[in-house]
Amino acid sequence: MTRGFIILATALVLIGVANAADERQVARTLSEYTALNPGLEHYGPLHEDWIPAMGIHWGAPGPHVTLGVGYDDQVVVIEVIYPEAIGWQPWFDQPEGEPMELGPMGMVYTQHIWITDPTTVVPDAEPTFVPLTLEALTEVNPALAAYERISEYVPHMGYHYGMMGPGLVLAVSPEGDVNAFELIFPVEGGHFPWFDQPEGEPMELPGLGQVYTQHVYVVDPMSLP
Repeated sequence: MTRGFIILATALVLIGVANAADERQVARTLSEYTALNPGLEHYGPLHEDWIPAMGIHWGAPGPHVTLGVGYDDQVVVIEVIYPEAIGWQPWFDQPEGEPMELGPMGMVYTQHIWITDPTTVVPDAEPTFVPLTLEALTEVNPALAAYERISEYVPHMGYHYGMMGPGLVLAVSPEGDVNAFELIFPVEGGHFPWFDQPEGEPMELPGLGQVYTQHVYVVDPMSLP
């Protein structure tokens, strides 16, 4: 095998890797997330002090998908906060019967899904991102091992993975790439401007009835089949 052949083969491999990476442009910064998810324009910082492994939480008054924003405005973790009264689930961060106190919200349970290595989320350095696949996210977030496919393929979203009960839902491609994070809200809780559906136009979900949803996409949904 000649040296020239090896160089050519190496170049072709590198070109193939670059092309594969270009096929899937994922959001990293808060501004990129907002461009894909205009409802996030209603979000603002929820506190001033840096929280280790999480950064600054961005959200809005009312039920929503919370974003943890780290160095250089990069989104490092996805979170949901539930009042204690909703009950405990095995994928929550806190042990059963041990909710945390969160300011005016009182006692709450939380669920975080890190999309970075949490040990690298510090105020003054680039975080290490995890590949946005179900397999890679499960390695960093072991509670996701209990997730199951809960829907058929939905155009411009993917297959939904989650559990029966309150918690973050993942929209996953047939190849295992995570396309979006989702929350489902009972219609009785009211409407908020970051929901997917217009006010007064909830959708019907089997077993759940009338609901509103919020998707936070990491890729352009119109790029998905």
